[in-house]
Amino acid sequence: MNLFRFFILGLLAWLVYRVLMSWNSDGRPAAPRPRNPEQFEMMARCLKCGVFVPRDSLSDRGRCRNCEKSA
Repeated sequence: MNLFRFFILGLLAWLVYRVLMSWNSDGRPAAPRPRNPEQFEMMARCLKCGVFVPRDSLSDRGRCRNCEKSA
């Protein structure tokens, strides 16, 4: 029974911590961080196996490295 109480107390402490960290000092919810579109690469599907890989890593024939090696 004591272990169960300890677990519930820890869960409540974690919940309070998460709620407090999600609010700014002026009482409004924190704004989501803006995403930087330059940090993502465009993905494309390999024409032979169908795996999505970064577009720059495809060959001229539209195949990934593994499919180019096996061909």
